[in-house]
Amino acid sequence: NGAKKPLTKFRPTILSRHPSHDVLRGVLNLVPFRALIRFGSTTTKQQAYRNNKTITPFQLENVVEINTVQAIKNSASKLLMKDCFTRAGVKTADWYTINPLGGGYVIRVEKNISLNISLAELPYPIISKSLHGSRGEGNAKHDNQQQLEAWMRGKDLSNYIFEKFYTYSKEYRIHVTNDGCFYTCRKLLKNTAPEGTWQRHDDGNVAWILETNPAFKKPTTWNLIVEDCIRAKNALGLDICSFDVMTQGSSKERPEWIIVESQSAPSFGEVTGVK
Repeated sequence: NGAKKPLTKFRPTILSRHPSHDVLRGVLNLVPFRALIRFGSTTTKQQAYRNNKTITPFQLENVVEINTVQAIKNSASKLLMKDCFTRAGVKTADWYTINPLGGGYVIRVEKNISLNISLAELPYPIISKSLHGSRGEGNAKHDNQQQLEAWMRGKDLSNYIFEKFYTYSKEYRIHVTNDGCFYTCRKLLKNTAPEGTWQRHDDGNVAWILETNPAFKKPTTWNLIVEDCIRAKNALGLDICSFDVMTQGSSKERPEWIIVESQSAPSFGEVTGVK
């Protein structure tokens, strides 16, 4: 009678503005349900399917969401991210927020405890981080109280968190799901990086080293680090994401680490897309 057969299999929809995620569009296997995979997107399923006249309210309700909107928001805000980490007992940098009452005080945040301390009690050097900055934008390092106070003048300090500066020498990007780490690389500062460079971002100063490279030098605590990344992922509510992790050098028998931050929309290289 010419009527169209109802669809029984669907290709997952990729919600992302990042061009490197285009490698996933139109190639993932068909599955017997509708699914949305978010990479940094806060588009709701109602918005994603607003032009689909065939989907029923029941079907819309049962769309499978990989990375929920709230999880994306948790990852995007450094304040929400750090709060999730702290509540879950994830290893992360000691962090502080500005006391809204002023008076030269900040609030030290620990698991289930907030302590009011003076600026003089901060563990300098200290890092100020913009809540919604990315790739190091809005971050600054302050070696002492005088530098921090000079930087503070005229700023809305509610837009920042503050972190202890760690001298850990190695940094990794670790991509995880509940099944573990499915891809990783190490971020090395190039010899041409300006003296005093303390951040590792895609600004021309970083070389990305694959796990197969002898310079990768996986720490002895690697499995514990991956477990902590999965704990951090679950605390944020994400299903798939990556983390920047700093560790002590290889001279340590059991190197310590901190999870610096999460990425709900990590850039995909060729290998990442395949993985």
